[in-house]
Amino acid sequence: MRLALSVSATLLALVPSAESFSPARPALRTWAKRFVAAEPPAAEAAPSTPGGSGDTDPELPSFDSKEDYLAYMEAASALPAGFATGTAAGKFISQEAPALGYLPIKGTVIYLTDGPTDSWAAVFTKNKFPGSPIKVGRERLSSGSAIQAIVINNKISNVCSGGDGVANAELVCEAVASALNLEGGARSVLPSSTGVIGWRLPAKELAEDVVPKAVEALQTGSALSAARDIMTTDRYPKLRSKTLSNGARIVGIAKGAGMIEPNMATMLCYIMTDASLGKKVLQSMLTDTVNRSFNSISVDGDESTSDTAVLISSEKVSMDETMTSEFNGALLEVCQGLAADL
Repeated sequence: MRLALSVSATLLALVPSAESFSPARPALRTWAKRFVAAEPPAAEAAPSTPGGSGDTDPELPSFDSKEDYLAYMEAASALPAGFATGTAAGKFISQEAPALGYLPIKGTVIYLTDGPTDSWAAVFTKNKFPGSPIKVGRERLSSGSAIQAIVINNKISNVCSGGDGVANAELVCEAVASALNLEGGARSVLPSSTGVIGWRLPAKELAEDVVPKAVEALQTGSALSAARDIMTTDRYPKLRSKTLSNGARIVGIAKGAGMIEPNMATMLCYIMTDASLGKKVLQSMLTDTVNRSFNSISVDGDESTSDTAVLISSEKVSMDETMTSEFNGALLEVCQGLAADL
């Protein structure tokens, strides 16, 4: 799936060249075969303790159990300064398949605690039939909107859904802006959706139930719960982190299982950093990094309508030219790691 790039990027460290990068990481993949569940792990099962401030290894070690893997990720999941995440679960009845009864849905909010930023970048799918959240995101990016929150739902992708998918996405953004009292309103919120294609987004249930609970659950400790709750058919959460020599931190989370085809593949990726870098720098870095990581993988040959990679900075840590170069390398390490995990 090809992404249409749109504005901002980040990171650094010594990593393999694009030519030598292999998306298959045997150690993780071997363990993952034993980590199979009918449903993604429940939000309630996520560790409640604050995330550790360690980093993930470029090459993940092997794990004997799901618990070992989650403990490793928790120890490396500390959020960068200026970020909070919150997740919540809800339920809805599909208009397209009401006989199925109530179905589960999860929402995740990523929040910049100190105000909006224009230091963000994004790359989106180039599929000819993009989802409604992609249309909203492209407009936010091209107009130069500052954003203060990202809202993600699983279960329904808001693609080819009938009705007004853009209006439904904006309704959820409005709910986030209202719950957080954002001065920028809905335009300061970026929406993402993943899941079933062709069903209407349960915007009312998300706006009135899931979003308020996710905002209430906001915490500044760990990104692991967010990594878990953006999952759909994924077997395990994907998280990578890197701390720079000046203390700036990069944390990326991603989901993706099927429809993985260059370039990007039903893949959602959110990279948070406190490194203070301008929008143009971030966008350039993100675009190059996506081409050297997510655009190099395929699972089933299907390009997704919803692929999204977002890089966003809270601008907490000053960066000079040397640190900017280090950041770029770290960003590549994080994204290549996430691409391998997918």
